[in-house]
Amino acid sequence: MKEIRPGIWFVEGENRGRYPFAHSLFIDGDESLLIDTGVGPALDSLVPRTRQVVLSHFHRDHVARNHLFTEVKFALHRADAPGVESVEGFYRFSGLSQLNMEAYCKMISQVRFMPTRIDRYLEDGDLIDTGRRTVQVLHLPGHTPGHCGYLVEEYGFVFTTDIDLTAFGPWYGNPASDLELFRASIKKLRALKPELIATGHSPPLARSIDSKLAAYAEVLERRDQKILNALEAKPLTLEQLTDKKFIYKKHNGQEVLRFFEEQMVRKHLESLAGSKMVAKTDAGFYTVLH
Repeated sequence: MKEIRPGIWFVEGENRGRYPFAHSLFIDGDESLLIDTGVGPALDSLVPRTRQVVLSHFHRDHVARNHLFTEVKFALHRADAPGVESVEGFYRFSGLSQLNMEAYCKMISQVRFMPTRIDRYLEDGDLIDTGRRTVQVLHLPGHTPGHCGYLVEEYGFVFTTDIDLTAFGPWYGNPASDLELFRASIKKLRALKPELIATGHSPPLARSIDSKLAAYAEVLERRDQKILNALEAKPLTLEQLTDKKFIYKKHNGQEVLRFFEEQMVRKHLESLAGSKMVAKTDAGFYTVLH
C-alpha cells in the first residue's frame, strides 16, 4: 500500500493491476472505506480494518474478493447492482450468456461469480463519510451503466477506476456498455480538472492529467477512423469489420475476445450512423455517406 494523500492509500493489485486483478483504494477513518476488492491476496490484511466496501462497477476484476468482507455493508451505483446481486444479472449485463455453450462454460469456470448483497444504492453526487474524509460519488457511465469514480474534493483527487488511462484505451465490450456515455464521462472528468488521479489499472498520476485524458479519448476517434477507412474501400458487414481486429490485435479462436470486439465495433457503427456518417443497407452492409 502507498499513502498518496493523508489517510488515502493506493492498494496495488497483483501483476501491477492487470486483468484479472485491479487496484483498490483504502481510506482511513472510524468508518474506513475500501473501494473495489479485485487486488488479490494482498487485500486479506485489510479485511479487519474495513468498515464499508464501495464498488465501482460489476466487473469481476473489481469485485473478486467481496466474499471476504462478511461483516461490512456494500454500496454500488443502482444501475450496476443487478450485475453483482445475481448470477443471471451478471451474465446478462456482461453478455457472456450469448456465447456458445463451450465458451460459456469456460467463462463460468474462469469468472467464478459469487453474488453480493448490496446494502446501499448509490447515485451521482452522493457523499460517503469515513469519519475522517468525505468521498463524493461520480457517476461515470459508459464502461458499464453504473460505473463510478470517487472524488475527495479537499485534495482534488479522483479515483477514476476503469477510466484507466491504459494504452489499450476505453473498453465498452458488454451489451450494457455505451460508447457515447463513455465519451461524456471522459469530458466530465476533464472538466473537474483533478490535481491527482488513480485508476483501477494504472498508477497514481499528478502531472499532465488533462493531456492523458485527452489522449485516452482520442483512441475512440482513431477507432472511428479505422472503421470509416475500411468502409471507404468497400461496404462491409459487422462480421467482416470484426474480422479486421481494429480493437484487439488478435482474437482468432478466442470467442470471448471476438464477442467483445464485435460489441465495440457495433457501438461505433451505431454512433457513426447517428452522426449520419455511415448507413446500413437492407442486405446488412455498412456504407460511408458522403
